[in-house]
Amino acid sequence: MRSRTFIFGATILAVAATGLSAPSFAAKAKLTPEQRAERMIKRLDTSGDSKVSLQELQARISANFKSFDANGNGEISREEMEAKRQAFREARKTWREARAKTGAEREEAIAKLREMRPAMLPGMRPRAFARVDADGNGSLSATEVAGAAERMFKRRDRNGDGLIDAADFTRKV
Repeated sequence: MRSRTFIFGATILAVAATGLSAPSFAAKAKLTPEQRAERMIKRLDTSGDSKVSLQELQARISANFKSFDANGNGEISREEMEAKRQAFREARKTWREARAKTGAEREEAIAKLREMRPAMLPGMRPRAFARVDADGNGSLSATEVAGAAERMFKRRDRNGDGLIDAADFTRKV
C-alpha cells in the first residue's frame, strides 16, 4: 500500500510539473525515479532552492485548474476534464507523427503539444475524480483540488519539514 501511495504521489507531482517543460515521454532514455524527482523539483521550484514548498505547488495547481476550467465557472466538470485529456491525446499523436521529421513541421508539433497538454490535477483520473469531489456535485472546485493537492503534498513530505526535496523521494518510511 505504501509503495502504491508513493508511486501515485510521485506520478501526480511529476505530471503536475510538466506545464512548462518538454513532455517526459519525449525523452529517449527511461529516467530513474531519482532523475524524475529531480526534474519535477526543478519544474515546480520557483524560488531556486531545489525544494518545493506547498505554496509553490499550490500556485502551479491553481494555474493548471484555470487551464481545465474551459467555461470559466470556477469548477471542472467531468466533460471538461475529458476534453482536456482528449486534446492531449491528439497533440501527442501529432507529435509521434512529426518527431521523425525535421524543421518547421516538427517545431509546430512540439508547440501544439505544449499548448494542448494538460497539466496534472488531483482528480484527473476518472476514479480519483470521485474521491476529490468532496461535495459529490459531479464537478471539482478550486477548493477541492487545492485540498487534495495539500493532502498529496503532506504524504510526499516524508520528513515533515514543509518542503519536498530529493531526500523525500529516497527516504524510507
